[in-house]
Amino acid sequence: MNKQAFTHPSVNYKFDQDNFAVEDESLSLKYFEEQIIDSQKYWRRFGGRPDFSGKVVLEIGCGHGALSIDAAISGAQQVIGLDLISDRITFARRIVAERFPDIANKIEFHQLDIDNMTTLDGKVDVIISKDTFEHIMGIDRILVSIKRLLREGGLLITGFSPLYYSPYGDHGFHAIGQPIKLPWAHLILGDARVVAAYNKYHEAVESHSGVECHSVYELGLNKLTRREFLQAFDQAGFAIVSETVNAVQGASKLMPLLRLLNKVPGLEDYTTVNMYVIARKI
Repeated sequence: MNKQAFTHPSVNYKFDQDNFAVEDESLSLKYFEEQIIDSQKYWRRFGGRPDFSGKVVLEIGCGHGALSIDAAISGAQQVIGLDLISDRITFARRIVAERFPDIANKIEFHQLDIDNMTTLDGKVDVIISKDTFEHIMGIDRILVSIKRLLREGGLLITGFSPLYYSPYGDHGFHAIGQPIKLPWAHLILGDARVVAAYNKYHEAVESHSGVECHSVYELGLNKLTRREFLQAFDQAGFAIVSETVNAVQGASKLMPLLRLLNKVPGLEDYTTVNMYVIARKI
């Protein structure tokens, strides 16, 4: 790919946790337990769990901590989980202390933007991230920080879904709270109506009052396509070791069809649901 500057409109938007309704304790616990199980499926989409033995591992968008815990249990020397939502960091710290005391001394969680993580420059062996890259604003800036933290030859391992132009790329916000969500409806309705549906739903839920967004970017959807992600990786100085598009492990029965349609010229953006990428710092 040509080494040209990569920029995207999402770079102008900064994540604000106040725009997002945070789950209550019971939902957080249920989600965490689902993610512990889902971690196994996640690694299968890369061909198996990476070798974390003795490694320094950092997770971007650690959420409730499930994947970071998985890495620590798998033998990592040190695991650092970063997330921008404070309640999720609080939950992750508590669940480790309560359920995983044997690894508590080698895992830590911080509410911190990776740009502000400076104590591990050039010391991280592997950076992992699950279902986060489709939400990151200013992906080029984040990739620069990732490269800064990684040692020479270090790996970025990231899988994320759904991409915005895929069937449910708005994460179902066009019909939030409704039983039926239609594929590609968000593209037909347009951004303004998707945002309005999100705001209307949260305005009607008393515990989430005050949540209001004004653009799709404020919903945490960066709208990047596969080509734009790959361009950003290349521009930041990463070599793609492996990439799987539309992984079928644990996916819906329609995924094989989407994989076929993905090869049709002109349909790639609309049929790329997920990307699973291993990239090496060069």
